[in-house]
Amino acid sequence: MIVFEYILLAILLVCSAVIVLAVVFQKSNEGLSGTIAGGSDSYYNKDKSADKDKKIFRITLIAIIVFAVAVLAAYVLQPDFSSSVYNDWQSLSEYSSVFKK
Repeated sequence: MIVFEYILLAILLVCSAVIVLAVVFQKSNEGLSGTIAGGSDSYYNKDKSADKDKKIFRITLIAIIVFAVAVLAAYVLQPDFSSSVYNDWQSLSEYSSVFKK
C-alpha cells in the first residue's frame, strides 16, 4: 500500500509541474506590451501558433484531469485518523484528565 502512495505522490507532483508549465506557456492577450516587444506574428506563423496553442491546451486539460483523479484517489485511500490516533494520544497524555471532563 505504501508503494501505491508513493506512486500517487509522484503522479501529483508531475501533474502539478506540467500544469504550471503549460499555463505559463499558453498564449495570452498581450495587449500593448506584446506590440512593443514585437509579439506580432507573421502570416506564415499564424497556423503554427494555433497548433501549438491547441496542443498546450490539450496537455493542460489532460494534466488537470489526471491531477483531479489522483487527488480523489489519495482522499479515498487515506487512513482514518478520526478515532485511533486521537484516542492513543489522549491516553498517553499527562493532561488526559483535562480532556475527559
